[in-house]
Amino acid sequence: MKSHLLLAASLVAAPVFAADPAPTPTVMTITGEPGASMQCHVFPRNGDEYVRFLDNGRTSLSAPALRKLECEYKGSSHGPATITINSPTLACPFKGATADACAITLRKGAVGSFEAKEKRN
Repeated sequence: MKSHLLLAASLVAAPVFAADPAPTPTVMTITGEPGASMQCHVFPRNGDEYVRFLDNGRTSLSAPALRKLECEYKGSSHGPATITINSPTLACPFKGATADACAITLRKGAVGSFEAKEKRN
């Protein structure tokens, strides 16, 4: 009986280590008329570069701890589309946009590219 009490007491007295909270991911979306698409080269802080395609079938990308995104986009031939980026690590690449509202609206049929780089302190 004493051993059970000692075991219970040691479990209660043991320090509790909480897991580190998961980092807030970068989230990028493309919305609007059907036919808009993007191809992005994704560069995580830790790990190898990979490529993601966004279109009507897959409209968002979510990834933690990015150091860079390089994307080519094609707007819809049916109407406007919007690209939005919310990121704790990347600076907004769109002229006139702010970090709080990092978005660009593509005109019908627009074609282009952008690069989002790590924020500087």
